[in-house]
Amino acid sequence: MKTTVKTYIVCILSSMLCLFLGCKQGHHVLPPADDDKPIVDANTMVIYECNERLFAESEAFKAIENYVPELAQMGVNVLWLMPIHPRGADSKAIGSPYCVRDYRAIDPAFGSMADLRSLVNTAHKNGMRVILDWIANHTSWDNSWVTTHPDWYQGPQTADETFWADVTFLNYDVKEVCDTMAACMLYWVDEAGVDGFRCDYAGGAPKEFWQGVITDLRERKDNALMLAETSDAGLYAAGFDLLYSWSYLYAIEGLYSGSSTFGALLSANTSEYNSTPAGKERMRYVTTHDESANTAPGSVFRSAQGELSAFCLTAFMAGVPMIYSSQELGYMNTINFFNFNVMDFASENATRTAMKSLLGAYKQTAHLRGGKQLTGALNSKVPYIEYTDESETLLVICNTSNSEQEVKYPMKHQGREVTDMLTGQSLTLGTTTKLAPYEYRVYKH
Repeated sequence: MKTTVKTYIVCILSSMLCLFLGCKQGHHVLPPADDDKPIVDANTMVIYECNERLFAESEAFKAIENYVPELAQMGVNVLWLMPIHPRGADSKAIGSPYCVRDYRAIDPAFGSMADLRSLVNTAHKNGMRVILDWIANHTSWDNSWVTTHPDWYQGPQTADETFWADVTFLNYDVKEVCDTMAACMLYWVDEAGVDGFRCDYAGGAPKEFWQGVITDLRERKDNALMLAETSDAGLYAAGFDLLYSWSYLYAIEGLYSGSSTFGALLSANTSEYNSTPAGKERMRYVTTHDESANTAPGSVFRSAQGELSAFCLTAFMAGVPMIYSSQELGYMNTINFFNFNVMDFASENATRTAMKSLLGAYKQTAHLRGGKQLTGALNSKVPYIEYTDESETLLVICNTSNSEQEVKYPMKHQGREVTDMLTGQSLTLGTTTKLAPYEYRVYKH
């Protein structure tokens, strides 16, 4: 392994203290980001969460690599690979990919290091960054560290550890834990060329650890992308670029299932962004691997068209949109991400074609979404979002119901000649219009 553990030297005193106080005293302050090179462009970034077990039962990296050009055409520019490591296999293991047995190894079902490098290189050639799912706060019980370094663990089980009985929690008060975990993360940057990490249960490791490793990561790649699975806005200060949007997710599910309102969605959006500093963002989504494991998309959105409508509203509302693999296929059932559930990503798919058109409109209107936003509702089922800059206006309308809706356009848009950004056609808006169930429209004038 060519990567060595880096020594953090802030000054002689902190270096000496580090020997006794662990990693919390050992990392230096994250430098300010270069404003000329934003790590996250919220108006153009699209993340794809890739569940390897949906692509192939062997050589999954190769299958995903073959799909990369299709993802690029769809508008994806960040490829997030779910955990690539071997899973725990002892008596406590339950098959979770978030139960890591070896942080420097690859699950043989996915391929080799050479296969991963090839996938990363192909993604880079197609304009994508690649981030790995990283589980820093716990390991499997048959991870070699449990035997060789028992002092690296917390000891008596925590409440979370009792709930997740297949894993045991690391002790970040031990400096060697910080240094070794950082070295393992940087190993994949150096050896495979990955561009950052999605950090599982990010609040499980101290902010000082994240600050140090993110600093080191950005010394290697100044545009490295860091996504934290947390709603704790305090982790922005540790260097994370993106946080999760659980409040928004539950609000969009409530709107489309009929149990909540557009006003509640706006409230969730505002609340999340009130705690989001300038230059940072929220990742936005209508499903994830966790959510689809517990709740079938069909039970919330009724159909692939319903999920597309929710995704449209989400993408144009704010933040960085994320697609979970299978979403673009219109898959409406639950997915147990512990198991293989290979799907047909190679054939033509109407939902994916619609997703391409939607994300094409999203990318083409990036300049407008930096302008003034206005939200409203044409009736209780049909919200709209409007953006205006000095010369152009964008109008997004979404039917959130499974029934046809006849509505009036906002008065200032009536009679306007517009471009339908989903089809490229020009038309003149009348006074009223009918929207099919879950239909959405994106107009520019």
